[in-house]
Amino acid sequence: MGVYKIPLRFTAGSFKFSELGRVENCECLELDYDDEYQMITYNAPMYGSEVHIYTVPRKHMPNALSAVYGSDGILGKVEFSEGERKRLFYIRFKHIDASERGVLKFVREQADMISKEIIGKKQTLSRLFIEYFYDGEAVDIAAETATAEETQAVIDYYKGDITAADNYGNFNNRIPIDLEALGVMLMCTNGDFRSMLFYKAVETFEERLKNRVLDKIGKTEDFKFISEEYD
Repeated sequence: MGVYKIPLRFTAGSFKFSELGRVENCECLELDYDDEYQMITYNAPMYGSEVHIYTVPRKHMPNALSAVYGSDGILGKVEFSEGERKRLFYIRFKHIDASERGVLKFVREQADMISKEIIGKKQTLSRLFIEYFYDGEAVDIAAETATAEETQAVIDYYKGDITAADNYGNFNNRIPIDLEALGVMLMCTNGDFRSMLFYKAVETFEERLKNRVLDKIGKTEDFKFISEEYD
């Protein structure tokens, strides 16, 4: 177990953990790292919720951490560099409206990337699913596609049951958004607001895919756009 302290106030700019120097007598974001389970836990400033970050390789701790400070010197976010991938570990939202703008902007950007991926495959689709889940910590928003051939294979497997083609769980073409980043964003805002914000994010994702994808792909005569929450 290790505790890594990141000052809530510092100099404007982006700094590696080693550049923050020795921390004394100041308010900090304290990252508790469990070496056995490779997990980071911290309490988010302002709202106080407990945040868990899983699968954090011990060989990269704490050197891969970096802190970004705004022009006011306040900690804006903490990131973790893992190869070319940057993982969001903490983000500061000044107020509820800021968290809504930040989350929905993020979801729109993710939806745009997923739309490009779906369109780029140049497939004729019979189903486009949106599947989502949220329990206060675990979060999921993903698109799932099915071609006519894949749909027929599912119907055949279920001995002609056409309704099986409307179950996203029978396909294996999931394209999720960055779920860890979305989970961190939700945990770093007001607890009473998170659930509502999640469902607003789902609506934003759905509408974005509808507007960006449906007119640009081939569709079968029995094409369906299906959005469902699972448990």
